[in-house]
Amino acid sequence: MKRIKDDYSIATYIFLGLITFGIYDLWCIYRLIKDVNLLCEEYGKRTTGFITYILLSLVTCGLYSIFWWYRVGDMLEEAVRKRGLTSNVSGKFVLICMVLNYFVCNITSYIGIHKIFEATNELASDYNVKQATANARYKEADAE
Repeated sequence: MKRIKDDYSIATYIFLGLITFGIYDLWCIYRLIKDVNLLCEEYGKRTTGFITYILLSLVTCGLYSIFWWYRVGDMLEEAVRKRGLTSNVSGKFVLICMVLNYFVCNITSYIGIHKIFEATNELASDYNVKQATANARYKEADAE
């Protein structure tokens, strides 16, 4: 199995997003979609693909992206809870951050995205450790 990115950083997201005029943000969302879908697939949860995210966000003047971030936060909240991890992401909190973003000059959205990154990093680290352990057991059994 492939290793999932476990080092999402809000500082990198903001900095590279600014100097690439948002291109890095789009790449990060693309990666996040793939990683979150993989991390949450065992719970039967999936989010839309990247092209759908872009098109629906454009058609709805950004309203879909608010819903999408809420949905990702909600999916991660469930996955964290079911795996017994410590991250405190919440779909409702992310939704509040995204809505307040329109009134507070693009600051609160970064707080919500930071929470999503924290939960994704924690879930990805857990996933990567479990995959490495499973691969090691498989190799031991294969060697015998």
